[in-house]
Amino acid sequence: MEQLEEELTCPVCCGLFEDPRVLLCSHSFCKKCLEGLLEGNRGPAFRTPLKCPTCRKETPHNGASSLQVNYSLRGIVDKFSKIKVMPKMSACKQHCGQPLNIFCATDLRLICGICVTTDEHRGHGFSSLEEAYEREKGAFGGLLQEAESWQSADTLSCLETLQASKKKALQSVGRDAEKVADYFDKLIGSLECKKSEILSDFETLKLVVMQAYDPEISKLSAALEEQSRALGLAESVRGVSDPLCFLQNMQEFREKIKVLKETALPSRKDMDVGPLVRNFDVKKWDSLRLREIDKISVPHESGAYQTGGSRMSWSKWIVLSLAFLSTLPIIFLSPPYTAIDVTSRIPALITESVPSATLYLQEISDMCAGLIEAGQEHMMRFISDLSTTFTHYLS
Repeated sequence: MEQLEEELTCPVCCGLFEDPRVLLCSHSFCKKCLEGLLEGNRGPAFRTPLKCPTCRKETPHNGASSLQVNYSLRGIVDKFSKIKVMPKMSACKQHCGQPLNIFCATDLRLICGICVTTDEHRGHGFSSLEEAYEREKGAFGGLLQEAESWQSADTLSCLETLQASKKKALQSVGRDAEKVADYFDKLIGSLECKKSEILSDFETLKLVVMQAYDPEISKLSAALEEQSRALGLAESVRGVSDPLCFLQNMQEFREKIKVLKETALPSRKDMDVGPLVRNFDVKKWDSLRLREIDKISVPHESGAYQTGGSRMSWSKWIVLSLAFLSTLPIIFLSPPYTAIDVTSRIPALITESVPSATLYLQEISDMCAGLIEAGQEHMMRFISDLSTTFTHYLS
């Protein structure tokens, strides 16, 4: 088409020929272009020959209207202009260059002549564009009704719920992050590392929230936009009378409706990621000593903030128990001590036996005091009973 258009272009105005006139040299030009040339070349001799702009050959004339009309060229230009404004016939994507001039009634789409002979369409029903146009024209109303009655209201409600939940979750995470920032800002530089670690963890929680909500929000937003485009396409298709254009648009419209039908709304339980963002209270950290700051657990480790120093592993309890048992002979074989005296001696005794137990002495002092009081009471009762028994047998 582009090469043909070049042949139908006037060399003077570079547009399609309008009322082409032919010179003696067989070159053709628009009548208006020739009149312009004659007007510009008017000299003392009014009837000077016209020189061809292409080959410069002279042609006698009595004005541009006296030149011979190129009827063949004018007819070709008229037909070309009509073809140019006609809708372009789409070509088959599978068979390059083949026009889509057949409608497959089974697959409900346009195909070319070669597609009919392939195994993909074996046994399918086919119809002409005109027949398919009449049949699809009737199906258009049903598809339009499906597009208009699609769950747009439920989708909007679901979208608003997701957006509100996302905002609430992000606000909750933001408040918790501010608490962390306020708490650690009161401490000295040695706490900055732990502060950065926990704030970084909350940033991760924000990403978790956004990763949980954004895909569903984007999907539902895209579905609403797809519905809007489908309705816009439906309005443009409604008044189309050309079978080819209608079927092409109908095919696109049907695909959009299919996409809308396949768009699933997320369940209510998927809209809440609350368990990912646990409440915590920074006041729980007030009882921590600076040396225990590394024991603070972050959300991704335990799901909730708690002081790691409040629990001891079984191995630590075993060490403490052995250390305590090793002191019993010293306690009970030495001169009598009060519970307070024994309690005051425990740190030194355990430190001598187990150096690593120093970190846990303060935590077990109260427990040891109670155990010693109970042990002394039972031991004194046992010694008294034993003395009575020996005295009885000796007498």
